[in-house]
Parts: sequence; C-alpha cells; structure tokens
Amino acid sequence: MIDFKDFAPQIKERGFFKTEFQTFGEALAAANQWIADSKINVVNVETVVLPEIWSEDGTEDPCLRSSGEMSSSWYQFIRVWFEWSLGERT
Repeated sequence: MIDFKDFAPQIKERGFFKTEFQTFGEALAAANQWIADSKINVVNVETVVLPEIWSEDGTEDPCLRSSGEMSSSWYQFIRVWFEWSLGERT
C-alpha cells in the first residue's frame, strides 16, 4: 500500500503582524527522524508549495510571497511518499 506523510515547518510563535515558523531545515530533520524511526520503504520525497496552508505570513522560506496588485503567501513543506505492508501501518 502507498501512503504519504507531510512535514510542514510548524508555527513557533503567532503574532499580530508577524508569525514565526520553524525553518525548512527543522521540517526536514523531522522528516528524516520519522523515516529513521518508521519501518517503511520510502518511494519519493518532494517539496510541495501551496498557498495559504497557514493563515499568517511565515519566515525563512516556508512562506514564499508573490507580488502584484495583491500579494499572496505560498508555503513549502516536505511530503514523503512511502509503502507499507498490511499490518505495519505507521
């Protein structure tokens, strides 16, 4: 069976004007730790970028801004695709 698990930089502190996130490297470290601790076969690891997965702006690469007449926030996270056998779901 194939499945996936996402690792997004977590919010460290939410402020009125600015929200502080973990670094992308911290999300990667969490993904690596989960892979090491799990009995899975990694199929693929990818960076996914989606708009507004958090409701606030981010810091240090988890939030990518576009500009123009209106700005929007895009956030990147790590998705691990993996296989697991029946009875071994993590």
